[in-house]
Amino acid sequence: MTAENTLREYHLAGGVTALVRDASRHYFGGYYHVRLRVTAEVPLGADWFDSALEYEDALACLGRSVRFSRTLEKMAVPQADIEAVQKALLDSFEANLLTYLSRPDFPRSFVRGEYAKARKPAARGRYAQA
Repeated sequence: MTAENTLREYHLAGGVTALVRDASRHYFGGYYHVRLRVTAEVPLGADWFDSALEYEDALACLGRSVRFSRTLEKMAVPQADIEAVQKALLDSFEANLLTYLSRPDFPRSFVRGEYAKARKPAARGRYAQA
């Protein structure tokens, strides 16, 4: 995805920016798969962890940042309705998901949740094989 298909940019807590990009594509015979991708790179904060050792472990498990990503989509949209469907998807995103992303504690709680998932034994095996 390139900067040209960025529809909206939202500035969140902790200097995090959420981007909404258009990833729509032709489906068949004049119908489209309207898809909007919401992404935000959330950098790890050392003060979000109980110790320097835990922070270092989180860096080893997750890297310097964790990507939040959601897809908003609708299938089989006639070409004439693409803009209206994009607007409806954006309105729904702003009314629902943006409320969660805009919380002051979103970056910390998201990273802590991803770290907890990465620490589970089954997840550790997956990450070790990657």
